[in-house]
Amino acid sequence: MTSNHPSETPHAPVALNECLTLRSEGVQKRTRGRGLNVNPARIREARLEAGLSLAQLAGNEVSRTFIHFIEHGRSRPSRSVLALIARRTGKPISYFLLKAMPEDEDLVAELLSVAGRIGRAASVELNKLDRETLKQIELTTRQSADLIRMMQLRDNRL
Repeated sequence: MTSNHPSETPHAPVALNECLTLRSEGVQKRTRGRGLNVNPARIREARLEAGLSLAQLAGNEVSRTFIHFIEHGRSRPSRSVLALIARRTGKPISYFLLKAMPEDEDLVAELLSVAGRIGRAASVELNKLDRETLKQIELTTRQSADLIRMMQLRDNRL
């Protein structure tokens, strides 16, 4: 009986990249940040206004592709990348940032108001299933308001 396990065959084929890949145990892979919420059009406008190419704006710090992705809203820059863009274009960081819209603040208040109305509706005489359903909707609506509030705080931080 023969085995196909690589350790048991004298000359098992091994992919070249397996031989050349360095492995490091115990090192955790770093997760990417979410990036800052910026106005992509302003990144491009500032670059063109400063007479810079994608490569000139990127320099050696980031790739031209990453700058292109930021300009087209496909990526969000970190604080350090946005500072680099601001420095090279001569614009303040605040020029590029999108602020939370007043409607977002209104949305939080509206959701909390609706959640309260749902909670009051659940207190009237209902069968158990309807009452539990309304309680779940109330909870979900409150959680939605909390999530929107947290997103606003994250996006307004620098």
